[in-house]
Amino acid sequence: MLETLQHLRIRYPRWIVAWGIYFSDAVFSAMAFIWILAPIFTDRTQYSFLDIFFIFAVMQTILGLIYLPLNLYRSEPTVSRFYEIQQIVRTTFLITLLAVFIDALIPGVWLLTAQEILRYWLGLAFVLIVSRWIFRTLQKYLLTKGFGLRKTVIVGINKRGFQVANDIVAHDQQGFDLLGFVHSDDDPQLNGQEDVHVIGHERDLKQIILDNQVSEVIVAPVKLDHTHVTRIITRANGSPVSIKIVPDLHEVISGLARTEQIYGLPLIKVNPNLDTVYNTIIKRFIDLCLAVPMLILSSPLWLIIAACIKLDSKGPVLYKQERVGKNHEHFFIYKFRTMVKNAEQMTGPVWAKEADPRITRMGRLLRRFRLDELPQLLMVITGGMSLIGPRPERPFFVDKLVQEYPFYYRRHKIRPGITGWAQIKHPYDQAIEDVRQKLKYDFYYIENLSFSLDFKIMLSTVWVMLSGKGR
Repeated sequence: MLETLQHLRIRYPRWIVAWGIYFSDAVFSAMAFIWILAPIFTDRTQYSFLDIFFIFAVMQTILGLIYLPLNLYRSEPTVSRFYEIQQIVRTTFLITLLAVFIDALIPGVWLLTAQEILRYWLGLAFVLIVSRWIFRTLQKYLLTKGFGLRKTVIVGINKRGFQVANDIVAHDQQGFDLLGFVHSDDDPQLNGQEDVHVIGHERDLKQIILDNQVSEVIVAPVKLDHTHVTRIITRANGSPVSIKIVPDLHEVISGLARTEQIYGLPLIKVNPNLDTVYNTIIKRFIDLCLAVPMLILSSPLWLIIAACIKLDSKGPVLYKQERVGKNHEHFFIYKFRTMVKNAEQMTGPVWAKEADPRITRMGRLLRRFRLDELPQLLMVITGGMSLIGPRPERPFFVDKLVQEYPFYYRRHKIRPGITGWAQIKHPYDQAIEDVRQKLKYDFYYIENLSFSLDFKIMLSTVWVMLSGKGR
């Protein structure tokens, strides 16, 4: 089976591909700029060549900064050309509409008329389509010659594993360099007739990855038992690999997983690298740009809420509670107090229930409009939290959930958030079963973390607050 993969295997860093895409776009964009806009600037303003070049460089830089959080510089050779082109056309069109709208509000703000802006967009969209199509086609062609292949192992010597291997061999332009198989705990006994190269056992998966410089691990057990799959993923914990799982029908149709495919064979992708540019830099920048103005604008409301809490019940205005954050670091979260003083003194750590008698009258109002979360803006500004992310949980419950879900540690790979995908999809926690239900939403968010998903969550959160549908 593996003898058919006799390519020249040459690997290169992913950043080279990302920069290659950027410069390819820049070259083709320059063609559209010289063709459409350069004559206009020259005739209308008598700009020099250096002035025109500077204008183009600024426009291209801005476009690149917009593309970056939208994940439009992905290095993976499996990126769909049609999907990528669709995203590019949609993004540039929205930018164009914004420019035309500003021109209508403030006539003469641009050096171009609305018609000229639209004409440039048509030219730009066309050349970017050509640029991406040529680049991705060349990338796929180079894969067939052995350039950019990713070393791959399949965990599972069974029918599922053999199906994946056959698809990899038949479609080498997908970029997988299949090294061999890793024994899974539930594999059937080999009868000696299988033509397979066995590298080792799943209990040694991490060492196998490091010894062979593996980039891709495809998990294909006989039966998709979630406990077993979680154990396999945990064994690769900390390894610089991308993990993909051959799913069952439920996982595919539920939509709660990030999927890709090898010519029709769906694979659930577990993203190993959460420290992306968007997550570490751009997301933090957005947090600060939003949290600081929100804190300033809401400060008068803080005084009103504080006064109402003091008049409604005895106790402090703010409630402090220990939580677990990024990299398992413990910190204190602050909220406006919504329960009676020392609410858990007799019961210990428990969740609030429907019509919980411990919740004060003011507390119910604050919870309904999610105003009790406002003090957490301070933690966003200091860097302990993000506006959007998995909710930080108390150490008492984290200890329980880690024992039940070994994969739970992934929630602590990113900053916890004030709001998130799980919060808008599920109400306040009332029992540990609610936390279990929220976990699948948290995992979906972690695997699909992007600017567009964060934007969707932010809009949904605003609607929840304005409609009073929180509780």
